[in-house]
Amino acid sequence: MSYHNVTIAIAKGRIMEGTRSLWQQKGLPWPVDEDSRQLWFAPENERPGVLIARARDIPTLVGLGIADLGIVGLDVLEEYPNTHVLQVADLNFAHCRVVLAGQKNQWPVGPTRIATKYQRIAQNYFNVHRHPVEILPLSGSLELAPVIGLAPYIVDIVDTGNTLRQHHLIEITTILKSSARLIANQSHWRTKPEVEQVRRTLKNDDSPMDSSANFGPKGSIL
Repeated sequence: MSYHNVTIAIAKGRIMEGTRSLWQQKGLPWPVDEDSRQLWFAPENERPGVLIARARDIPTLVGLGIADLGIVGLDVLEEYPNTHVLQVADLNFAHCRVVLAGQKNQWPVGPTRIATKYQRIAQNYFNVHRHPVEILPLSGSLELAPVIGLAPYIVDIVDTGNTLRQHHLIEITTILKSSARLIANQSHWRTKPEVEQVRRTLKNDDSPMDSSANFGPKGSIL
């Protein structure tokens, strides 16, 4: 197939590293020069176009149709939902967890302050459990919050958990298990057959998918 009419937006960091490995496994030329600051690589016949962006911007770029497809973590999709985006595949790499952690292995008692960059995920979780919380938005160094007395608990993403342990923090519960997801612009998924063909290439999936399917409230056809 020709890929000249398809563009994929890829999140920076671990997602891009995993995508490069998957891309090469599927025999697609990887266009990104790791030593370059270039962020846009136009599509060619032998590979889709590639747009490198911050993770939180991927749903917006795909939702607006700037990119046909995107590769981003489920944690980002849950934190920054977009009604014009469909989850079309779990790519099964970049596994991690969004967890509640504190200095003691104890569920919060009474109104609680939570430091996190995952404000929506944390608030929704505690709403479900009917537990009153004050969400303190922080963009980084969350592990310091309990240590310096800023907040007794944090909600953060972890892989091995080593950073938490280095700060003497304990995982209390897992809120969300995340992995890399392939997302598609809802309109392009229905009207551009090449978009589904890219999904089949990345997933080794030859089964056809119904472009007129009812996708459900979370925009997922997994």
